[in-house]
Amino acid sequence: MAAQWLHFYDKKSRSVSPDAVSNSVLLAAIEKVSKLQEESLVKLQSVEASVKENTSSICKLSCSLEAMNRQVEDVTEKVLSLQSKVEMLEKENKSLKEKCCRLDSYKRRWNLRVAGIPEREGENVKMVVIELFRSLSPLSAEKLQDMVDIAHRLGPKSGNSNPRRIIVQFLSRTCRDAIWTEAKRSELLKQKKFRILEDLTQYDKEARNRLWPLVEKARREGKKAGFHGSVAFINGKKVSVHDI
Repeated sequence: MAAQWLHFYDKKSRSVSPDAVSNSVLLAAIEKVSKLQEESLVKLQSVEASVKENTSSICKLSCSLEAMNRQVEDVTEKVLSLQSKVEMLEKENKSLKEKCCRLDSYKRRWNLRVAGIPEREGENVKMVVIELFRSLSPLSAEKLQDMVDIAHRLGPKSGNSNPRRIIVQFLSRTCRDAIWTEAKRSELLKQKKFRILEDLTQYDKEARNRLWPLVEKARREGKKAGFHGSVAFINGKKVSVHDI
């Protein structure tokens, strides 16, 4: 009986057609391809969604960049306008500063400074300088008292032995210039180690310091050289800091 069944199964197995086998393989392949297509479609849809999202983001970013570009252009225009104003203000400031320096320098032409006079407690500084000027000039003490407006020590008292300088303001420019001329050639001042100086602005001092090597060199060469305010004169030729 068993032998008959095995014989029947063998015949049935041999009776399966090759087409049936091929169809089953093909069907399986189609199902696999279909599944891959579905997966690809899902991925494609996901990519498409991402592309749409990126496109939207790019559009928003582009709009933002355009807005920022407009803002940058506005800021640049304002900066250029401010820069132009700053340059104009700098020029005005420079011009005003030069005018103030000239006015300050001109105002100080009525002044002289005296250095080296010892300090005394309770001293009358005005009378001290008037007596000194009287020894330099033929003007009387009464005349000098009328011409000297203010005289006082500069700065607070210090603990050192160096006497403070005295600033003197004249009512008469002529009187001031006469004292200044006599002081430059006075042997008395050299003996007493007193000095009478011009009342210079800081700008004039700095300018003279820069011009001094030229003046010193000219004097060594026997040329006539000196200062007037912030400029030097060498053999009558005017030289300023802008010329060096």
